[in-house]
Amino acid sequence: MASLCKYAATCPVFTTALGPLPHVGLRYRRAYCRGGWNECARYAVAASRGYANVPVELLPNGPDPLMELVSASEWC
Repeated sequence: MASLCKYAATCPVFTTALGPLPHVGLRYRRAYCRGGWNECARYAVAASRGYANVPVELLPNGPDPLMELVSASEWC
């Protein structure tokens, strides 16, 4: 059985139906929350910047999390 993402209990992708398209939420949960979390953009940001810094609107297949981190760094 696939492991569950350690952020699943508080992640809106896992805990909500994602608006009027609940079947999309189910697909995300299967693809990312239940085993594919190492490829999830939300997980990548949480692992590198802390879960509190994950944008609420970021989807698992969202923009490249490394680009998000670079644009948000103090060095820019």
